[in-house]
Amino acid sequence: MGHIPVDNSTSSAPSSASAAEPTSPQHHLAQLRVLMSRQKAEYESKIASLEQRNRELQLEIKDMHSKLGQQRRWHRLAEMKMQNAERAKEDAERRNEMLQKEMEEFFETFGEINRWK
Repeated sequence: MGHIPVDNSTSSAPSSASAAEPTSPQHHLAQLRVLMSRQKAEYESKIASLEQRNRELQLEIKDMHSKLGQQRRWHRLAEMKMQNAERAKEDAERRNEMLQKEMEEFFETFGEINRWK
């Protein structure tokens, strides 16, 4: 693991000039850093936008759950009222039938009494 000497004989320009060359590794590295920085900013912006949309959708879902609960309560109440109305109708029909029979019996009895007179 010895030190390997670097041959600088082919490069006649100082190292700061080589960074400006478009083919130099430093130039490529700088471009990649700029690109990564832009991508990071874009991704962070997208993430922030998605998080905001997520919050909005969560509020919308909460509101919809609330409305659904209210609709279910109204539905149950309407069903109860319909059942009560149906029972009341059936009770009224039974009372009408009983009254009809009582009236028929009364008129039969009243008619028999009037025949005896």
